[in-house]
Amino acid sequence: MALSLSDLPPKQQWIVSGVLCVALLGIYYMQFWRPNSAQAAQISNQIQTLRAEVLEMQAVAVNLPELREEMLQLDQRLAILSHILPEEYETANLLRGVGTIAAQSNLDILGLTFRDPVPYEFYAESPIELELVGSYHDLARFFDRIGKFSRIINIDEVDINSTGGGDNTVSATVTAMTFIFLDDGTDELSDDLEELLRQ
Repeated sequence: MALSLSDLPPKQQWIVSGVLCVALLGIYYMQFWRPNSAQAAQISNQIQTLRAEVLEMQAVAVNLPELREEMLQLDQRLAILSHILPEEYETANLLRGVGTIAAQSNLDILGLTFRDPVPYEFYAESPIELELVGSYHDLARFFDRIGKFSRIINIDEVDINSTGGGDNTVSATVTAMTFIFLDDGTDELSDDLEELLRQ
């Protein structure tokens, strides 16, 4: 004989209905509510993280035009400084420049000797010994023009002697000290900065 809920007294009907409702609520909570609430909490955390990243990117984006302008100015300055302090030995250009300055100053170059470069932390000295002949005023003009040359050249170890008479009244042995920039990984830093600015 099958027992029906309607056969039970009203008080027991309420109890059985309450137990069934609690059981159904428990099943719903265990199967649907709890997994979804954990997933909702995880999604909420991800949303907060993404919002923080967006705010950070917006702060960078606000400064991006400034950073690009600064990068452009630094590139232009680097181009100028690279000409003054090159990254490689430009012997032919240097000799042409010194030869032109000597000719403009009415000096003859009798001898030229390259010495071994002397490396330092981020640059190297590259000394060139010159033997010059001309007048005292021509030599002074040469020193003045070397000081205005587009590349850094220091004149050291000056030894001036009288030649006697004629147009060439002095002979001088001088050391023209040139400088070369030694690359120490700054290109990688510049590449990293450019990559950041592209993002």
